[in-house]
Amino acid sequence: MNDYFPAEQSIGERIGYDAKMVNSIIASRFRADNPPAPVQYYLRSTENFSISNDYMDRICLHEKFPEMKMEEYAYAWASLHAISAGPFHFRFSAYGPVSIYVNGKLAYRTTLVQERFCQDISDICLELRKGVNSLLFECIRTPLGCGFHIGSSSYKGRRIQFFSPLKERKGMSGFLYSGPYRERKEISWSESVSCRERETGMKWLPRTEWNKEELEQSAVKRIFHLAPQEEVLAAADFFLEEGETVILQGRVQGKIEIYLDGAFAGRWDGQPGLALCCSRGHHVLAVRGEEFQIELYDEKKNPIGLQTPVPIQGRGKLSWLYLGPVKKGFPVDLKSALTFEKPIDGGKGMVFWRADVPDCMVRPFNEGQLYGEWNYPLGVTLYGLIETARLTGDSGLDAYVEGHMRKCMDFYEYAFWDKEKYGAASFHNQLTTVDSLDDCGSFASALLEVMKDHWIPEGRKAADMTAVYIKERQQRLPDGTFYRNHSYLPIMNETLWADDMYMSIPFLCRYYQLTGEEAWLDEAANQAKSFFSYLYMPDFNIMSHIYDTHYRLQTKVPWGRGNGWVLFSLAELLEVMPSHHREREDILRIYRLLSEGYAKVQDEEGMWHQVLTVPESYREASCTAMFVYGFAKGVRRGWLTDREKYRSAAEKGWKALCDTVIDWKGNIYGVCRGSGYSFSKEYYGKELSWNFNDTHGTGIVMLAGMEVEKMINGREEVKK
Repeated sequence: MNDYFPAEQSIGERIGYDAKMVNSIIASRFRADNPPAPVQYYLRSTENFSISNDYMDRICLHEKFPEMKMEEYAYAWASLHAISAGPFHFRFSAYGPVSIYVNGKLAYRTTLVQERFCQDISDICLELRKGVNSLLFECIRTPLGCGFHIGSSSYKGRRIQFFSPLKERKGMSGFLYSGPYRERKEISWSESVSCRERETGMKWLPRTEWNKEELEQSAVKRIFHLAPQEEVLAAADFFLEEGETVILQGRVQGKIEIYLDGAFAGRWDGQPGLALCCSRGHHVLAVRGEEFQIELYDEKKNPIGLQTPVPIQGRGKLSWLYLGPVKKGFPVDLKSALTFEKPIDGGKGMVFWRADVPDCMVRPFNEGQLYGEWNYPLGVTLYGLIETARLTGDSGLDAYVEGHMRKCMDFYEYAFWDKEKYGAASFHNQLTTVDSLDDCGSFASALLEVMKDHWIPEGRKAADMTAVYIKERQQRLPDGTFYRNHSYLPIMNETLWADDMYMSIPFLCRYYQLTGEEAWLDEAANQAKSFFSYLYMPDFNIMSHIYDTHYRLQTKVPWGRGNGWVLFSLAELLEVMPSHHREREDILRIYRLLSEGYAKVQDEEGMWHQVLTVPESYREASCTAMFVYGFAKGVRRGWLTDREKYRSAAEKGWKALCDTVIDWKGNIYGVCRGSGYSFSKEYYGKELSWNFNDTHGTGIVMLAGMEVEKMINGREEVKK
């Protein structure tokens, strides 16, 4: 029976059940959907508004214009890209009356309650179209202020970025804003996200053009106000159709250092022109000094066009980027600086690149949110991809996973610097706001798995950060059990989730393998036993999703994926636990007991359901895959005594996945979306719906296929 698509479209029907083939098709589909795109570089004015630690843009117009009179109007305007059309929820608060126009139409007005309690966050819903949307906010000054705060309803799960909607400012990160007006302005133009400033009849800030006096100065002088003993590093890119000598000409103060493609090329005082021999292709010219203005020519005195070393979105006229201020004589890490990926120590603090635009910093954004990003579903997806690469010998897939991890870690230091600079990072929002196991454990576990095959710069630093968080900051009950008690989502406070076995135990196992320190393995074993003691439902031999520590009650809802995380994590723990470990027999007993319970609720077709004890709930892909994985590994490793029973259940489950939720193009259906919390089976079975190609299930399905392939092909590595 197939509830998701016509049976003849299944991968089982079209391709068969060979796990190598199935996994390769799923992996190819995922790679095609999420290509290895580079980060994009935009500009952000230091005169823009700050962003709070919980990723809300703080549009405080009364702070920009303290002289603003009561009842005057001011405007804030931004564009926002939506990946699909439909309702979009925001966290929102206002200092007074605010009207929101979405694509030119009035979409929302603040309530009296919102205007009275300006610090209270409320949920508002705006209907967005697919693609770029115009969001204009009309604000009125009151004694409480003027403006608003706005952010995504879930800043860890649904990151948003606001950009300028004006043509002249394309590529500018952040809101535009106006000064105060005594009368309301005509806003008929607000539907557009590509009009010019003059068409609005208004003056917008922050400014992006130098004034006449500033343009008479060199770029270094108008960008920086250097103190004595300070200088600047600048870089530009140029391209040559064929190898030739290029000539530097311009004005310099004192002697400046010249670098070509990162190599020192000499010191130059500006007289006469400096000649550099270059091969065909792109080159990066870097200059360090206190004052300079340089142009490049060929031997025939024709100018050679310079452009920024990384493309700045929407700002095609820029040629140089500038890094500073740098303490004179301080050794700058030029190699790192020219990656444009890390903040650089300039001797007086960390600095990053700036452009020849008033008050504008260069800021990288990762727009491919499933490549180079850090979040927990991606962690398990990448685990499935790397294991599939190993199983199939697919070097291209292996390189794809390595590239994801490298891109993610290349910007590790920058992301934390960016958060400190602007209030919230331009990407890596989970990595830079770690306050739960969700934020770090799953992805760091996958990172350590990939690092078994590849050297990932900064990878060890991220792993150590995760270990420190778990050891020193993760909330625990008095008996040491991990639980949730933080304010990101208040409904999660004072709860213990089955999910957190996966968010902690696989990482603890791999960190034990990395360090050789048995304390990490002991922690994993203790957590497994503690979670079992709180969540085990003896009537069914399965686990409740959540234990509410406030009410001291299990929710008594056996959510499928929550239980899948449990069996998966126990299998990961048994995999690395030495046979002599004092907790091994207890962990093995729990694993066998739960396996018996899970086997009883497998349906006739081989699937498991969204609520394990409610066969009317939908057939769910991710929990089915995890039970298949746990059973197949248990048979292969000899942990399950009735091997034929569990072999049959694993094979049946894998065939059901191929027949029911995987189509012949490698798309995966029936993966439950991220869960909330409820005491009600109705919530899980009817309200908590499934998603298409959700990363909560992609990697798990591949891991299930991998284990079944090993089991049925005789790779039964008995390890009791």
